[in-house]
Amino acid sequence: MEKELERRGHRFCRYADESNIYVRSARAGARVLASISRFMTQRLKLQVNWSKSAVDRPWKRSFLGFSFTGGKRPKRRKIAPKALARFKARVKALTRRSQGRSLKHVIITLSAYLQGWIGYCDFCQTPAVLRDLDGSVAKLLFQEIGSL
Repeated sequence: MEKELERRGHRFCRYADESNIYVRSARAGARVLASISRFMTQRLKLQVNWSKSAVDRPWKRSFLGFSFTGGKRPKRRKIAPKALARFKARVKALTRRSQGRSLKHVIITLSAYLQGWIGYCDFCQTPAVLRDLDGSVAKLLFQEIGSL
C-alpha cells in the first residue's frame, strides 16, 4: 500500500494495519478514501474497517496515541485525549491505597510505567501537557504518603 500512496503523491503515516493519509480538502479526502478503499479490497484483497475509516481534520483524529493541535498556530503533535485518560486511569490504579503494598513497591512500579510512557510520549510537541501530568502524578504520590 505504501508504494501506491507514494506513486499517487500522498502524505501518509502507517504502522502495522493503521494508516492516516493527509490531503488538503474534505472533497479530496472523500475521493482518496474511496479510491484507496477500492484498491485495498480489489487489488490487495483486504477488508477495510469502516468503523475506523473517516474523512476528518487531523486534530479531530488520533493515530497511535497522538493527535495534532488545532487553531491558527502551526500544527503541533500532542498526546490524544484518550491516551491521556488511559494514562491517568493507570496511574490511579498503580497508586491505589487499598492494595496492601509498600510505598517502595508503589514507587518502583510507578517509576517503570512512567519511564516507558514518557519515552513513548516524548515525541509530543506540547510540553505543558507533560508538566500538568507531572503535577498530577506528584499529587497522587503525596496522597499515598499522607495515608501512611
